[in-house]
Amino acid sequence: MLKAKDLHIGIGEVLFLRDVSFTMSESTKVALIGPNGCGKTTLLKTIIGEIPSLSGQLILEGETVGYLPQRFSFPDHLTVGELINLLVNQENQLWQVEKILSQLGLIDFDPSQQIASLSEGQKMKFKLVEILVNEPTFLLLDEPTNHLDIEGILWFEKFVQNFPGPILMIAHDRSFLDNTVSQIFEIDEQTLHVFHGNYTDYQRQKKGWVEKRNKEYRAQEQKRKRLEEMIKNASKIKDGKSRGRAMKAARTRLKREVLQSEKSAYQEYEIKGINLHGSTHTGKLMLSVESLCKKYGNNTVFRNIDFQIRGNEHLWLFGKNGAGKSTLLDIITQRLKPTTGKVRFGENVSWAYFRQNQWHLPMEITVAEYLEQEAGLCLHAAYKFLSRFNFKKAYLKKALKYLSPGERARLSFAILTRADHTFLILDEPTNHLDIWTKEAIEQALRSFGGAVLLVSHDRYFVENVGVDKVMKLGV
Repeated sequence: MLKAKDLHIGIGEVLFLRDVSFTMSESTKVALIGPNGCGKTTLLKTIIGEIPSLSGQLILEGETVGYLPQRFSFPDHLTVGELINLLVNQENQLWQVEKILSQLGLIDFDPSQQIASLSEGQKMKFKLVEILVNEPTFLLLDEPTNHLDIEGILWFEKFVQNFPGPILMIAHDRSFLDNTVSQIFEIDEQTLHVFHGNYTDYQRQKKGWVEKRNKEYRAQEQKRKRLEEMIKNASKIKDGKSRGRAMKAARTRLKREVLQSEKSAYQEYEIKGINLHGSTHTGKLMLSVESLCKKYGNNTVFRNIDFQIRGNEHLWLFGKNGAGKSTLLDIITQRLKPTTGKVRFGENVSWAYFRQNQWHLPMEITVAEYLEQEAGLCLHAAYKFLSRFNFKKAYLKKALKYLSPGERARLSFAILTRADHTFLILDEPTNHLDIWTKEAIEQALRSFGGAVLLVSHDRYFVENVGVDKVMKLGV
């Protein structure tokens, strides 16, 4: 059982959460959602004892906790076989480790392959093996679906459903949440709200909660106005004693009926700055790919790739981890050369490339320096620009390496909005992004007048963006 009561959580001078109370027991599956930077990961780290709470109670009874962090690494040059040997000890025999490998679908692997060369989804599965050999009864998972392909996500849905103990996970894949969880914990206004059901249930309940809150706020303000008018009228009474009694009575009512339980207007979190400009006419050739093949030595990544994108078509490209999706995009954007075949953009096509994980960014420079370098924005203009994407002024002084993956992705999308493009190439654009930013990007892509080549494993996102063509890479 996990029980939190009146928790206050913060780091340094930053208060993330206040008055957090909840209980998890038995086999409850819970999603923890909220905007990037609101304290979700901090809450998980508080539960495992990595970050102390400022006040309140946190009780974890009778549970062995397994924690999958959002970012993890394996030792350099460690092979798959060496990792398995490390996991086999006096308590974990080889057959037990092999059983977990089989459960996670890790059957046909090369023991001599370095883990660093595996896809991100495969690395996550091996990290799960490392966690599961300790037989945890309670799992804390920080964005576990980020690097899984669609088949991997479907597999992980079954894993979550079949795990016998409780799971608390940070996740933003809305289809995944609909299929796995029975509760939603949302961090909003620096506290935690509990909703029962899956993501669709949460949406309905949250809408009702907001409507009730706004109705109560309007009633409160009407009552405030009446009582303030009473105080004003009482002040005009000529008799001093009567005036004093009347004003005291009205002020007492104002304090008791309004001020003691005063509610603020609900401010919904939203991203207002993602507007994509650019358009093209129907039928215009945007991209032509002919007989494309890519090999590394004797290993063929893919062969005989042929397709075209015209006008404002949206093409969705998907496939298993390791099928070569990012490699294909790197060839199209001229970062890699094909073994054979040809890639050609149409005339006067202005394209932009959103790369997966943002590892290419200059991590040592500050956000302000990056905005000056990429968009020519002075300090004042940079802050005004960033505020539209829900970045606070303090972020200008932060080095890119200190931003969360979601914050770097949001910053990269902000840069995309600075220029007119007729063709967008997007490689897993929603990895690490919160639901609210995803919704803003969905809206922007729906109204975008140019073409889109989209690689994504987020089924909900793909459906909301709308696609005209579907292409599966690999078999």
